[in-house]
Amino acid sequence: MPLNKERGFLIREEYSGIKEKMICDKHNLTQVGGTRTKVDGTDGVNNFSIKNASGISTQIHLTTQNHFIKGFDLDDKSTEFIKLFCGSKDIKNKNKDRFTIQEIDEEYVNSFRNFLEKNKEKIVDLIVRNGFGINIVVYNDIKNNVEYLITYDEILEKIKDCHWVFMKGGIHLKNSDGATYFHLQREGKRNPSNRYNVLWHVHKHLFTH
Repeated sequence: MPLNKERGFLIREEYSGIKEKMICDKHNLTQVGGTRTKVDGTDGVNNFSIKNASGISTQIHLTTQNHFIKGFDLDDKSTEFIKLFCGSKDIKNKNKDRFTIQEIDEEYVNSFRNFLEKNKEKIVDLIVRNGFGINIVVYNDIKNNVEYLITYDEILEKIKDCHWVFMKGGIHLKNSDGATYFHLQREGKRNPSNRYNVLWHVHKHLFTH
């Protein structure tokens, strides 16, 4: 069945409603949820972020280019990288509205790479917590009916030896074995109002490797 707007709404409702509530009930949590917080459930001490996924990764954080740029006070070269990588309606690059990493000036790429390396923990804090004090992240693999759980402190420990790998369409934070924990891409939806945003995914490898 094609994923039209109505079906997309029903899927989001199921994932953020029914399936999220099941996880909350399992861990004796009060369901919170909503678009204005990263807290999906809480026991009054621990705040849970619940990610329902049907594949190897799922969305964990979405923000506009401007918000991302201003939030980290990016320099001019890193800012240019984000603008070219995520694109805009004004870009005309061989019938594309963005540039791949290989097409972006090496000076801009290296600037953003340096930013990522120097701010690895701050970036992970943004995409996992964003000021909401998340203690625990749950990856609910709905396809295989398996639940994985990791604490925020464990995430910080696991990313210490990770490195950023720049690929054609995204930037991956990988461990020493090459398993991706998080990756950055542009949102890329058809609607121009949310096509050019900065989108982060979390991978199941974070919980299993």
